[in-house]
Amino acid sequence: MQIVKRYFFLLFVLGCLISNAQTDISQKIDNLLEDYVSNSLPGLSVKVISQGTPIYSKGFGLSNLDYNIKNSDSTVHNIASITKQFTAAAIWALINEDKLSLEDDIRLYLPEFPDYGEVVKIKHLLNHTSGIRNYHTLMYLSGFDYDNKYYDNNTVLELAKRQKNLNHLPNEKVSYSNTNYNLLTIIVERISGQNLNDYLKLKILEPLKMNSTFVRVEHGRSIKNRAIGYAPDGNGFKYSVNNQLSYGAGSMGSTVNDLAIWTSMLNEQIADFKPLALFLKQTEILNSGEKANYARGLMIDNYKGFEVAGHSGQGFGCRSHLMVIKEKQIGIIVVTNFENYNATRIAYQILDVLLDDLNFQEEQNTNLPFEKQDVNNFIGEYKEVNSDMTMKLFVKNDTLKALGSMGKISVALVQYATNKFHRLQSENVKYDFTASPNHDMVISFGGTPFYFEHAKFIDATSVNVEDFIGDFYSEELDVNYHFYLKDNALKLSYKENEAIALKPIQLNEFGNGDRTLYHFVKDRNGKVTGMLLSCDGTVKDIIFKKKRIAD
Repeated sequence: MQIVKRYFFLLFVLGCLISNAQTDISQKIDNLLEDYVSNSLPGLSVKVISQGTPIYSKGFGLSNLDYNIKNSDSTVHNIASITKQFTAAAIWALINEDKLSLEDDIRLYLPEFPDYGEVVKIKHLLNHTSGIRNYHTLMYLSGFDYDNKYYDNNTVLELAKRQKNLNHLPNEKVSYSNTNYNLLTIIVERISGQNLNDYLKLKILEPLKMNSTFVRVEHGRSIKNRAIGYAPDGNGFKYSVNNQLSYGAGSMGSTVNDLAIWTSMLNEQIADFKPLALFLKQTEILNSGEKANYARGLMIDNYKGFEVAGHSGQGFGCRSHLMVIKEKQIGIIVVTNFENYNATRIAYQILDVLLDDLNFQEEQNTNLPFEKQDVNNFIGEYKEVNSDMTMKLFVKNDTLKALGSMGKISVALVQYATNKFHRLQSENVKYDFTASPNHDMVISFGGTPFYFEHAKFIDATSVNVEDFIGDFYSEELDVNYHFYLKDNALKLSYKENEAIALKPIQLNEFGNGDRTLYHFVKDRNGKVTGMLLSCDGTVKDIIFKKKRIAD
């Protein structure tokens, strides 16, 4: 009897210790998020699972400014690109039904799609290696009026069909493009005969009892507990009046309570859906022999010795991040209804709290030993591939530092492997200098790659900008670009965009300071005949022809 009492006493003590530890962690997360406590501002909802148990679940700020409704763990938020893993789940369901294969040519289901002489497969859409251009970027470059014009997945398909080339060979590299997931959605709907929302509810959401999760496939439907997404507008806020119905890459709604179920599935705790979890986390081998970091709607990364599967999202009035660590049964969900709140940064800050407090770092896998390299080997000027974003790497006080054209202060880098560094204060941001024929540096944010090449920036005073004035037309975008001289600088105007200031980057190249690159083409006599337009790293060499004066 004494032994039994002692056993239950030990269980009681252990339970108290666990409860106290969870209370301590909750307090630390509260302290981390105290800046978001407000009765007048939009905010966010957060849920944290540790060792398979929910330990934190709260809302901050208002979900609706007009009616002073507060965010909670049951508030329905726009989850943006977290949607992609659900669209990938629909593909998994179709594969289980033997209705398609990862190796299928997408033109089996999209026969109207251009034949580029290379087979684009279903798996290439899933892991963003198709080379198909990102439609959001294409619409931006075409001067699309988001506030007043309607678009849907058919609009995306028609725009994709007009493109004359892929950005790169299929399976050459990961190049994030929302178009991939809109095309997957069209394929799901053509095969299943249902819209994506109905098919997901039948095959995935209802079996998982994710009853507050849905794809927005129509307008006018009432949504209980829905958060309004806000953007800053002077001293106040504005919400979107956009009427688009493009979905599959985004446009899903969910709550952190529902997404906690999803993280349990990803952590392989729901037996019937363990095959789905494995499917979503499966990565492919690229043509180069390297392993892709993007799986199927999920980015796979290593953080402080643990494999993290996750995804961020961003849209008008919202940002989101969901991540899991199966090894420790961690799940973190952060969804905001204000686009200035960085959900990814918040999620990693919470993860750091868990790793520190639960002493996980003592058990983590250490990095393989490496020889410390001379940091001077990595200094230089870099430019993002298919973008005007620039980066300077330099050494100060024996520390390698990076300063980007879109940043205000330099960041210190720390070596963690051969040719690999991470930011001193953000280990999820990594710099890889491994030799490649297509790039010289890859910067990854939680697994999402941005490719850079060595650059030779040009002195602006040496450029005769008059060489580049004129009108240029693109069939792919059906838009005219007018370049002109004003105040001794090259300016650009096109539909819905006026007086964009351009500055020289490299020889015959200009940028707009917002990841758009204008590369002018000259004939052998030095006369400009056209322009190749690239943007965001996801759109390469859209062809513009210079119009003759008589045209």
